[in-house]
Amino acid sequence: MFQTEDKYLSLRNLTVCYGALEAVKDVSFEVPAGKIVSLLGANGSGKSTILKAISGLKKPAGGEIWFQGSRIDGEPTHAIMRKGIVHVPEGRGLFPYMTVFENLQMGAFSRKSAKKQEIERDLEEIYEHFPILKERRSSQAKTLSGGEAEMLALARGLMAKPKLLLLDEPLQGLSPVLIEEVANIITMLNQRGITILMVEHNISMSFELSQWVYILETGELALQGKPQELSQTDYVQQYYLGVT
Repeated sequence: MFQTEDKYLSLRNLTVCYGALEAVKDVSFEVPAGKIVSLLGANGSGKSTILKAISGLKKPAGGEIWFQGSRIDGEPTHAIMRKGIVHVPEGRGLFPYMTVFENLQMGAFSRKSAKKQEIERDLEEIYEHFPILKERRSSQAKTLSGGEAEMLALARGLMAKPKLLLLDEPLQGLSPVLIEEVANIITMLNQRGITILMVEHNISMSFELSQWVYILETGELALQGKPQELSQTDYVQQYYLGVT
């Protein structure tokens, strides 16, 4: 698949358990630098669990996770975040009673060495890319629409200066117009050099955005390949595209 030098993120025989249940079973894959890669699969297939293991929110029961040549499994979440891995969870994980501005400030919390002027400059850049957030910077996060909340979640992640962005269901619950808008933002972030590993149920949009796709089934890697190639397989046509 990818050359060794392209293995920006590497999972090696990853196993993750919830009690006696193996949610992820001996999964190995790579994410190359500068690409958008999607993890697909039915509910309960282990997609979100893999993102949590990468970001340190869930401790693996076995296997290894490597990022930029260093092993990171077992490290605390804040240490992984400081390496440049930022996780935007399903449900967005915003602080509902904080303002948009305060949520964005929280995104920069891990940047202990950053100067105030640098944070302010990054905020202005965020407002250029997300003008609605500048308009609503004094509003509590709980008052935002679904699309605005997703933009805030992405923008807060950007305030942490990510190298690798983990997105869990970024298009969930959005209208078709907002899906297109958020998809454009994801593409823009990738064009700025941010590598993206995305979990998403919107198959057609995942195929449109991604350069490579992994498909999980009951915690195991079932299929992988380029979107245009996978879309021609009987498996994907039957279970994901509704072609009989």
